[in-house]
Amino acid sequence: MSASVKVGFLPGPFIADVEPGSTLLAAARKAGAPLEAPCDGAGICGKCLVRLDPEALPALEPGADVRGSNGQGALVLACDARVRADIAATIPDRGDKNLAIVDHGMATARLLAPHIAVVHASDGSTVWAGQELIASLPNRVANLGIAVDIGTTTLVVALVDLESGDELAVASALNPQTAYGHDVLSRIHFAAESDGLATMQRALVDSLNSLIGQVCQRAGVDAGHIHEAVLGGNTCMLHIATAMDPAPLGRSPYRPSLTGGSHLGAAELGLGIAAHGLAYLPPVVSGFVGADITAGILSTDLHRSQQTVLLLDIGTNGEMVLTHAGELWATSTAAGPAFEGVNIACGMRAAPGAVDAVTANDGRWTLHTIGDAPAIGICGSGLVDLVSCLVKNGAIGKSGRFETKTEPPVGNWDEREGRGLLRLSDAVVLTQKDVRQVQLARAAIRAGLDALLAEAKVRTQDVERVLVAGSFGYHLRPDSLAGSGLLPAPLAARVEAVGNTCKAGAVTLLTNDDTRRELKAVAARVRSIELANDAAFGRLFVEQMVFGDA
Repeated sequence: MSASVKVGFLPGPFIADVEPGSTLLAAARKAGAPLEAPCDGAGICGKCLVRLDPEALPALEPGADVRGSNGQGALVLACDARVRADIAATIPDRGDKNLAIVDHGMATARLLAPHIAVVHASDGSTVWAGQELIASLPNRVANLGIAVDIGTTTLVVALVDLESGDELAVASALNPQTAYGHDVLSRIHFAAESDGLATMQRALVDSLNSLIGQVCQRAGVDAGHIHEAVLGGNTCMLHIATAMDPAPLGRSPYRPSLTGGSHLGAAELGLGIAAHGLAYLPPVVSGFVGADITAGILSTDLHRSQQTVLLLDIGTNGEMVLTHAGELWATSTAAGPAFEGVNIACGMRAAPGAVDAVTANDGRWTLHTIGDAPAIGICGSGLVDLVSCLVKNGAIGKSGRFETKTEPPVGNWDEREGRGLLRLSDAVVLTQKDVRQVQLARAAIRAGLDALLAEAKVRTQDVERVLVAGSFGYHLRPDSLAGSGLLPAPLAARVEAVGNTCKAGAVTLLTNDDTRRELKAVAARVRSIELANDAAFGRLFVEQMVFGDA
């Protein structure tokens, strides 16, 4: 056997010994380095770039994908670069510590009646979960819980005082599982690899424990006083969080192995709360309509509405619930990761320097960046704004192609390697391929919406309110939702951004025990539409590939 090769990654250091011929991406994963590969190493997203000193390039096998160089070194695609000698690489800073993550959401007021109760006595405390005694402690403890939103891209942890119902502190971070694939299907694929599921579960729990430590420090409390965690998230995220094989979610009939509405021991999952602590999983509807959506139904009181209301969460999936005449329908469509900046030439998350809005003022369009920093990329809301204004201006035609004879409302037409593009700044461009990614995402979401409305026999104009949930949706402007075609034009005036309803619903479940039974009953009556089995979905998808039509 050939001698192993030592590969190091900075900042860190993260070090791994690997066999010659291993990719830098494989070495990063073995070392535990935070190198993202949204496409799980398929070589199509171009995001797993690392920086090498020019003199280090000979340590790679010939043919590595070198994406140019600058004064700081050469950029190399880690999934394509194979090592043959000891080497050190630097993972560029993506600004993820400064992500603009929405951690608040619409919540319907409920009576304070938590599942957990702490009874104090002269010789200590007893902790009760409903009618069950779960701990007898020799000291006086507070009654605390945490509400957790396990998003595909981000994590949010809220510390709640169960005696008062007050939120004491909130912390958020990037979901570390993005290093193993940006969307649900990529993670299902990675989970099937040797130790893949355990790797992702450990990474998630480590990050959650870090966030738990942060909220406890900010509130000046002991994590041992946290007796319950409510874990919101889509069905796949809950499978991974509980180390349950998500493979059934990736093949027909897409049935989940868990249904939620139940407790696990927090210690079984590795959560750093009280040793006797419990982890509650809210009910799920189906393999692709999970506890994030049921929590959203609860927080917005959707199931009690007398109106025709659409709840829409746009991300790597477009998840939607419709209520009409006292009935509920739900579906989910794979929008792809374009709105998270993946497969977009200058795509990035919502961090400083990201173009997050394109706005008109006195007839002139201007770019806005997060933190008013120099533009270094474009995030999802900026991408939707940009495509919307280009469609309205005619610079993007109905087919999605650039109309270079039309002067764009912002930026200038340019070329790179013989292909047309729109140059927004020295560092930021929009390519024809980028527009195609938005076009595909728009078609998936609109086709899903059309299928949902058809199943419920509801006309578009009869939808009275559109509740747009999630961090991405919170930053979208209604006219851009309509201009880009993500929503039918008549619904633009009915849009309400409701924020992080998954976390808000998790807080409600923490603070009112009755809502757990209520939500379980609601989830059982939601009619789930599996688009993979819907014969009309393909036709609707093709119809919605056209820009500019309502």
